[in-house]
Amino acid sequence: MKFVYILVEGETEEKFVKDILNPYFEKKEIYLTPVRLRGVSKYSIIEKEVKSLLKNKSFLLVTTMIDLYACPSDMPKKAEINQDMNYIQKVIFLENAFSEDINHEKFLPYLQLHEFEALLFSDVSCFSLLSRDISYFQDIVRTKEPEEINDSPDTAPSKRIIQKIPEYKFTKPTNGIILAKKIGLENMRVKCPHFNSWIESIENLTS
Repeated sequence: MKFVYILVEGETEEKFVKDILNPYFEKKEIYLTPVRLRGVSKYSIIEKEVKSLLKNKSFLLVTTMIDLYACPSDMPKKAEINQDMNYIQKVIFLENAFSEDINHEKFLPYLQLHEFEALLFSDVSCFSLLSRDISYFQDIVRTKEPEEINDSPDTAPSKRIIQKIPEYKFTKPTNGIILAKKIGLENMRVKCPHFNSWIESIENLTS
């Protein structure tokens, strides 16, 4: 068995690792241990936790699952982002800067575009579990890929869900995982290429 730490942003991501990712990776003899961050208000908090996890030599890899939407303003080189970059270029730029700052061969940064809820737009039929009318969600994915959905305070993926399903705001850890299970990991990988690249990287780095 090979062991990987995943530093996650909150309870929903922690459950996602345990309930969705671990069953997949355990078949490959890879065991993921989610560690919940104590906040993302400052980069120093993230940096400290990453470096602390890297001290455990029995773990093959330390990676992250942190929302790009909520990344602190003092993330390495965040101020240098060119607004002409597309969303993929921005996230890769920040991940590379994160990697350079930590500077450790066992560290693999991953920033979720733009937050966990983007994965739920991989198959919007899942929202029928919580709402009779899913036409709003169907309209969104006609023009945008899940990872492309905006990161503004009003149009981030979670805000769009809450707009039509207000109770989601208070049930994210439970309903978020119920929806994710209905969609399935393979559908998410097909619809979310940056997410899929992260999954492949864990597989490749632990081979």
